[in-house]
Amino acid sequence: MLPEIYVIGDVHGRADLLAALLDYIHAASAHRHSKPVVLFLGDLVDRGPHSPQVLDQVMSTLDRYPGSQLILGNHDFYLRALLRGDLSSEDAINWMDWGGLATLSSYSDRPVPDFKNIAADILKAFPHHLVLLDRALTYKQIGSFCFVHAGIRPDVPLAAQTEYDLRWIRAEFLDHFEDFDHIVVHGHTITGSLRPEVYSNRIALDTGAYRSGRLSAAVIRNDQLSHFICTGLTQTGDVRVEEWRAE
Repeated sequence: MLPEIYVIGDVHGRADLLAALLDYIHAASAHRHSKPVVLFLGDLVDRGPHSPQVLDQVMSTLDRYPGSQLILGNHDFYLRALLRGDLSSEDAINWMDWGGLATLSSYSDRPVPDFKNIAADILKAFPHHLVLLDRALTYKQIGSFCFVHAGIRPDVPLAAQTEYDLRWIRAEFLDHFEDFDHIVVHGHTITGSLRPEVYSNRIALDTGAYRSGRLSAAVIRNDQLSHFICTGLTQTGDVRVEEWRAE
């Protein structure tokens, strides 16, 4: 029997939203007397304010639920490259333009571009974060579903997909409406509705958490999409969690 699966979209440094979502998952699992598999679709870091806390939350979740996994996002890739000491100058410029400054500021008081010493600070205080990123997958296939950060290139076997496409692809994947070998569950591209979106061949889970306050997860039971759970912000700024039925 396949496990119950919770698939969480792009977090982007919103530890507050992730904490509420994980508490909800923990309570629901306890009620069902089951241990689910929790999959993170990547982009844990950047743009939001609390990337280090998010990585700690993810590590705790992977320890708590055996079989759970992190899939590396393109933003996570830059942090991993920094910590490995192989961040190129071009990647560094792009990363800062795309939200990396928020991540480095949350880890270290050193000014950018003192990347070498910033990396040393992170490795000293958070050595386990590189362990987490080094263990991340590029995709995960369970039953009828393929879980990936960005998407897959049409007409290319899953095993032959490039890591670049799995982390970066947009139009060629999003504009493809024929069936893939699996239903592809992905993040990376913020949905137009800021809600999870279901298509015949894919399920989109990036609901722009860092700016919308909505972090979304898909719940898969018995190899079928069951429903979504999503955070939202009240007028007082508190985080609530709601269940949404798949449409």
